[in-house]
Amino acid sequence: MKVCRLDYAFAVGRIRALENKLIPRDVFLESAEEKDFPSSLKVIFDAGTFLEEMEEIRDSKELDVFLKKECESLINSMSDLFLEENVKKVAEKEYFPEIALDKAKQTGYSFIIEYVRHRIDLGNLKMLARIKYLKLSQEKLQSILMEGGFLQIDRIMKFHDLSYSDINEGLKYSPYFEVWSQGMDALQEKESFVDMEREFEDFMMRYLRKSRYIVFGPEPVFTYVLAKKKELDLFRMVGVGKINHLPAELLKTRISETYV
Repeated sequence: MKVCRLDYAFAVGRIRALENKLIPRDVFLESAEEKDFPSSLKVIFDAGTFLEEMEEIRDSKELDVFLKKECESLINSMSDLFLEENVKKVAEKEYFPEIALDKAKQTGYSFIIEYVRHRIDLGNLKMLARIKYLKLSQEKLQSILMEGGFLQIDRIMKFHDLSYSDINEGLKYSPYFEVWSQGMDALQEKESFVDMEREFEDFMMRYLRKSRYIVFGPEPVFTYVLAKKKELDLFRMVGVGKINHLPAELLKTRISETYV
């Protein structure tokens, strides 16, 4: 039996309640400023909903084990709300865009398809930036670009021999103009890709927030799972940083936007 949007009425109601428990960016910024890992951990634990085992984490290995369990628990807890297997698969495989795109197309939901296509585009632009920075060949760039985004591969290939400012001009009427230009300004100023990667992740999070205006359908469920996974990624980044005694300011520059 085909699932319709109204079939998601209960799921969306449940998700709206769960969204209130997501952790805002300010909490991660605060945790980055704590004096040590246990203190940082407590700030995040108090703000969110995690397995009790979180309080027992002592090193990065235990942190990775915990986060893996959290991710598995998240997917399992959402199983009843994912009324379509392909929507669930896209959420699970978002960091494998070419696989996710095939599943996204099978869902037929434009919001989910476009999310994956944006991720492919930003992945390709990231590769373009790195290839140019390392002065690698156009052939190398072509070998790692992914099909399926809004930006055609031929168009990205033409950027290889252009200056960063000329690429800015080439992206002027694309949705990526601002995040690319800001990222490239930071790369040239700081010799670091950190700002660019954060800008790209911020773009994707701003896209996901659009699902707040969708009343019925799988999009809010899909978005919640990705928002929660992002929360876990930020937890790991801050946690590993504190374990390795990285400066607070360095950690804070890596903390991207959150759903709430």
